Amino acid sequence: MKMRRTPLAAAAMAAAALLAGGALLGGVAACADFRVPTAAQPADTLVLEPSFARDVQPILTLRCATAGCHTAVTHQAGLVLERGAAYDSLVGRPSTLAPQFVRVAPGDADASWLLRMIGPDDAARLGVERMPLGRAPLTDRQIATIVRWVTQGAPRN
Repeated sequence: MKMRRTPLAAAAMAAAALLAGGALLGGVAACADFRVPTAAQPADTLVLEPSFARDVQPILTLRCATAGCHTAVTHQAGLVLERGAAYDSLVGRPSTLAPQFVRVAPGDADASWLLRMIGPDDAARLGVERMPLGRAPLTDRQIATIVRWVTQGAPRN
């Protein structure tokens, strides 16, 4: 059986290479932010078994739930990514920008609009700008952590 290679599958393979101690080629690792984490920046680590509360929510809080973006006040695209609201706003909910996708499809990274929006593939976003808008992209390890959480069923943990 031939497996299709999608941008999200490539991110998952990059995550596997990191976990196995392998090197990433083609400049993928060049995007990693090796500065010491601060209150304004989540750690740039790849988590084997990510927890939503411990590993995913801090990324969303610090990178997405900011003034003018995905807060309860502004809720751009109808999306609130603040602590206490993010999970229910994401998992199993249809995207307002691309209704053929859900924001997070548990177990299915390729059907998850969130992963398309934070990923590097412009075509996968169907003409929508990469998120976070106007800011540095999430690091490869942060994206891979979110991909792992989704592929592990997007548990509320």
